Amino acid sequence: MRFAYAALAFLLLGHGWAQSFFYEPLTLAPAEVNFLVTAEDLICAALLSPDGASSGGVIVDGLSLPPNCPSSPPVVVWGVDPESGDAVYATLIRVKFWGERFYWNRRSGVDALVRLLKSDYGVDMVAAGDVGSVDVQLLPPLTQPPVDQPSDVTAGWASWQVYQSVSMDDPQISDEANYPGTCPLEDQLGSTCWSAVLTWALPIRLVVHGGELGNFKVTVTAEGFSQKTASTLNVSGGELVRPTVQPYEK
Repeated sequence: MRFAYAALAFLLLGHGWAQSFFYEPLTLAPAEVNFLVTAEDLICAALLSPDGASSGGVIVDGLSLPPNCPSSPPVVVWGVDPESGDAVYATLIRVKFWGERFYWNRRSGVDALVRLLKSDYGVDMVAAGDVGSVDVQLLPPLTQPPVDQPSDVTAGWASWQVYQSVSMDDPQISDEANYPGTCPLEDQLGSTCWSAVLTWALPIRLVVHGGELGNFKVTVTAEGFSQKTASTLNVSGGELVRPTVQPYEK
């Protein structure tokens, strides 16, 4: 029995049972997106509606489509960054992570973190502004930037909820660094750790149905990471490993 306790302690203390990844506050760019609906957008939406009438009740059946209208719905308005004036097809989510040992380590490095995020976690997103009055949509999962104007405007898009968890695909990884014997988070990760910046893109748009008019604003925030399902224990190579992802406050 004494040997069994010693073996378990070796697994827990020496092989990362309590292994954790820590993240700093999430940042978004842009966090605010404007959508300007034009008269042409409204005409196109009304002409393409199945019953030949806009949501405002204007009958437009029998008219031909203007040349700039899509051949079929939806009518899409892409966002604008209010600071730069540039078109916005996605908002970027950027996070700095910290982990144990070295960033190339198979069980505790950046690749292990990405696998864990993709399988077990989602990003908690909050949308404010005009999400309740217009059909602002997102295209999950979070994906690698850069994102140009999506060619497929029909498949996979979903209307924004005020609060929702969005799943992740592979991020863009940058700024990898190892800290052998000099870990800034030594109290949490030990004397040797690594850090890296992970960046995802979340495609975002406004779909026009015919009754919209004006300049609509959406503000998006990312609150952190939460588990999608109950965590399960993995056994790999005789080691009991279940990493966790949690916020770190300096």
